[in-house]
Amino acid sequence: MQGPSNLLRLTEPLRAAVDLSTLTLAMPWLRFFKAGDGHPVMVIPGFTASGRSTKIIRDFLTARGYQASCWEQGTNMGVRGDLYDGAVDILEKIHAETGLKVSLVGQSLGGIYAREIAKRQPHLVRQVISLGSPFNTIGSRSSKNTEQPFAQTLRHESAHFRAMEWQPSEAPPMPTTAIFSKADGICHWRTCRQHNGHSSTENIEVLGSHIGMGVNPQVLFVLANRLSQAENNWQPFTSSRYLGLP
Repeated sequence: MQGPSNLLRLTEPLRAAVDLSTLTLAMPWLRFFKAGDGHPVMVIPGFTASGRSTKIIRDFLTARGYQASCWEQGTNMGVRGDLYDGAVDILEKIHAETGLKVSLVGQSLGGIYAREIAKRQPHLVRQVISLGSPFNTIGSRSSKNTEQPFAQTLRHESAHFRAMEWQPSEAPPMPTTAIFSKADGICHWRTCRQHNGHSSTENIEVLGSHIGMGVNPQVLFVLANRLSQAENNWQPFTSSRYLGLP
């Protein structure tokens, strides 16, 4: 599959800055969203990013009443067993301290981590939300000349995926939301969508950049909406919810 256009790729930093600037304008609207039920949420950063990149997400969720925490593994340096095991340890610790299932939110490669953790620890996870995560890239037959750069990175990690027996395109068994943007300049939007899922999987489109997913007002709204659902009463997202309609 051919990657995003050069225009989208080259304008990623600028468009991410626009995402951040619109967040300030949108925050009064976002604050009207009802508070959550206080359950824990662990946020996993993207490739080459650390917990600093997810601070706005975590601060927003904390303000909405959730127990938001970082994965506490430092910089996400790719598919590594030590990072995976460390994240699972943090997940188990949060569950033991709260007695509650934990929702996992992951940006880009962090979303792939979240999905794989959830599949191996389903008794600890309430739901999974990925932000621009190309979990359908693995195993694609793209040529090296047209393949998106991040897809090439994941292809180089394929030996690690096989060693850890990861199946990124397979959906976790609990409610799973894949957020994607057709304006993504890093990962082709089609690779960030769930195919052949189950009755509690969904794909939600937002407008924005890949880098700016963590500061995008639409993304924050969708996160708050999805996390606010009762644990045993998951319902799919509809566009009317953007307007606060039933």
